[in-house]
Amino acid sequence: MVILFRLSAIFAVLTLFACSQSSPNAPVCRVSDRLLSQQNQVGENSPAPLIAAACLVKTNNKVLLVEHRLSGKLDFPGGGVLENESVACTAHRETWEETGFNVEVTQYLSTTSNGLAIFGCDLDAGIETLPDAFDAPPWAKLEIKKLVKTDPFTLDHDAMRFADDLIPLRDGYTQFDITQH
Repeated sequence: MVILFRLSAIFAVLTLFACSQSSPNAPVCRVSDRLLSQQNQVGENSPAPLIAAACLVKTNNKVLLVEHRLSGKLDFPGGGVLENESVACTAHRETWEETGFNVEVTQYLSTTSNGLAIFGCDLDAGIETLPDAFDAPPWAKLEIKKLVKTDPFTLDHDAMRFADDLIPLRDGYTQFDITQH
């Protein structure tokens, strides 16, 4: 009976993953000409090796963050660098995978103490008309609970998936001027 129960649980999990929608192919990486010309400077004075990248997307007086399903905490849309992928294209791809938005990576902002390169990314998709919290795309729902637009200066360290990312979030927010691109 115990074996039958374990097999049923395994089949249920396999069925759940088999029925989940996979991510569509990411669109072609969009990096501004200005950033391409500065690419050799990205991460130059980084406190850690660049192992991941993320986008800081501003909308009105807020930033777009993802709420992780398991922790319930907020984070930049981003993730790990793939082999033969630039960190700017990693930020683009990961933002697409977690939000469904095809951003343009325009400005290197900083690198966190754990090796996350943060880029300013432009988005011209009417995001300002969306509510402050809305669903992640279907393919991201295993990892991402929802997308959240928030004022980075109202957050505390406990709201962030990585507490040390709050200061780089605030610094990036003040440094990134989307009107300059």
